[in-house]
Order: sequence, then structure tokens, then C-alpha cells
Amino acid sequence: MSSRQRENTAKFLYDMAKGVGLIAVVGGMVSGQANWWGVLLGLFIMSGLFFIAYWLDGEIAE
Repeated sequence: MSSRQRENTAKFLYDMAKGVGLIAVVGGMVSGQANWWGVLLGLFIMSGLFFIAYWLDGEIAE
């Protein structure tokens, strides 16, 4: 994977993490229909996507 591809993939994963956070966590809590399993799963997926993007970003800087 080239440096540009890594950078674009990292940006995409950051955006996906924000989207999951918005839909699964914030959206459920604001609508009042959130259950704890959905919120925890959303936080877990959001964190995973963020750390993968962070890892890819770190490889770009090296």
C-alpha cells in the first residue's frame, strides 16, 4: 500500500468511526431508544476503527 493509499484509508476509517459514534451512540441516546448493548457495541466498533486509523497514520509519519 502506498503512502497516499494509507493516508486515504486512515481518513476513511476516521470518518467511519465518527459515523458509528454518531449513529450508534449519540443517535440512540438522543432518541431515548438506546440500550446498553447497542451503546457498548457502538463504542467498541468506534474505538476499533479509530485505533486502526491511528495506527495507519503512525505508519505514514515514519
